[in-house]
Amino acid sequence: MDMMSMRLEKLRQADLNLLVTFAAIAEEKSITAAASRLLLSQPAVSRALQRARAMFEDDLLIRSPNGFELTLRGRKILDELEGLLPRMENLVAPALFDPLREKSHFRISGPDNVCTVVLPRLCRQYANGRYQVQFEFLPWQSGITELVEHGQLDLVLRNDEGLLPSHFQLERLYKEDWICAVARETSDPRRAPSIQAYSIFPRIQQIDQMLRQDKALRRRVFEVHPEVSFTVMNGDKPIPEPKKVNRRVHALGMRCAKNFWRDKTLLRAFWRQNHRLGRL
Repeated sequence: MDMMSMRLEKLRQADLNLLVTFAAIAEEKSITAAASRLLLSQPAVSRALQRARAMFEDDLLIRSPNGFELTLRGRKILDELEGLLPRMENLVAPALFDPLREKSHFRISGPDNVCTVVLPRLCRQYANGRYQVQFEFLPWQSGITELVEHGQLDLVLRNDEGLLPSHFQLERLYKEDWICAVARETSDPRRAPSIQAYSIFPRIQQIDQMLRQDKALRRRVFEVHPEVSFTVMNGDKPIPEPKKVNRRVHALGMRCAKNFWRDKTLLRAFWRQNHRLGRL
């Protein structure tokens, strides 16, 4: 039998509740007061004291004019219990997070734009010497949820909810607005992209990546956005009038666009041109 097994066997044979009763009597110096504190009857506390004396083979407490006094062995046991009982209580009590006493090591990861907002505030608040927690910041990478699942990360900061496992705890820290800034002088045409155009940029990037990976698709995938269609039907020239002006429908531009669809000659020319290029 190894040392750990011997210790467990001794603990199994001991009644640890007797330690609590002994500590209460020693602090109260009275069986009656200890019984009231433990919500037990006086005879039950007296019997527990007798059993504790038998377990330790010592009187532990002896009567005196001032109440119970500790024996030498009893004083030594009580000194040990003063440090042991609070730790035992923490083992069975619900876990409460106290940042001032916590000594955990937290591993955190997130994209740059989120980390630049959150991490400086986090460090100013908790990495100032008053707290004992430690932070380790890891670079953002793919498969981040798997790292959390396997215990390699404790906290993930992300700027989209994405597809997270249902058992993950999620909390919104803040909300921000996105702004697209484009230099008008170097833009062609010299105007800001519309919300509609900006929203399809990610899809354009996906299609572009797909076409780069599979060259055979380049003859099968083509742009079908109305503006491109109008340009082709107008002899590869943009339509003369915009469809919107100051975010309002521009009647002349809409009329030009509708005329293209009504002109069957233009439609047939458009079809022939794309068919010749292998797009249709």
